[in-house]
Amino acid sequence: MVINKLGRLVADVRRDPADLAQRARIKARLAGLTVANRLSRRPATGTGAVVVNLTSFGHRIDLVFYALETIAAGRIRPRRLILWLDDAAAAAHPPATLLRLQRRGLEILRCPDYGPHKKQYPYALTGPTLPLVAADDDVLYPRGWLAELLRAAGRHPRDVVGHRAHTITFDGDRVAPYSQWVAALGTVANFRTLCTGVSGIYYPLELLDALRLAGDTFLRAAPRADDLWVFSVAVRSGIRARQVGERQAEYPAIPGSQRGTLYRQNVIEGGNDAQFAACVGEPERERMLRDDPSDTGAVSARSALRTVNGDGT
Repeated sequence: MVINKLGRLVADVRRDPADLAQRARIKARLAGLTVANRLSRRPATGTGAVVVNLTSFGHRIDLVFYALETIAAGRIRPRRLILWLDDAAAAAHPPATLLRLQRRGLEILRCPDYGPHKKQYPYALTGPTLPLVAADDDVLYPRGWLAELLRAAGRHPRDVVGHRAHTITFDGDRVAPYSQWVAALGTVANFRTLCTGVSGIYYPLELLDALRLAGDTFLRAAPRADDLWVFSVAVRSGIRARQVGERQAEYPAIPGSQRGTLYRQNVIEGGNDAQFAACVGEPERERMLRDDPSDTGAVSARSALRTVNGDGT
């Protein structure tokens, strides 16, 4: 048995030593986060003028404490840290890892099953007074993650700001398929930049108000794609997005958390294209195509509502 394990280890080292080193670093970090969860008395919240939201479901509820502990270990900690759950049993009787975080300031709140939209919509309904940062439950965040995000947002408080974004490409005057969109390069804001939630996104209060007014039509338009829905509402509201750094930031995934993701449905099976078409009407496409620097006002939401209802473009 020992010889077999040693043989596999040697083979792994020869095949990809960098990957093996990365896995070892992640394993060591998980061990440290487990110890912190058991022993730390440091508050999970702090003075950062923002609320950080996550959601989780199924088996990932047992793993989400890793992501939460990385946020709690940040150089800047949020004023509030909220985990939204639609699972009544999990919310009423969370695992011990979350109970320990609760004692340090984590809020575990119930909400309807809005799918991935639980990261934005329930908080938007509360009439918030602090901007929102949406985080994912399957990522290990670095210590400077929130500090860098808030620094960029402080310079551009009206923009959506994310560590990871795509640039939406066009085929003539039509939006190209999702598979042809490219990784964002640079930090300039425009209406074609779509921030993706995995690495964290800052949403200004103005956008949270717009999401509340838009209601839950996302359940029909984009039930599995919160980033696309929020993007469409932002464009209609005249709110641009920008990336924090010159290139996308990629953070390590929590091992075992990737089962049950929406990647296959949304990316491989083309779900993102159908949901994007349901969210974005002609006025929004025109705004994206022109990206006039003087264009900052809201456009009518009628076109998007017609699209959602199936009687528009």
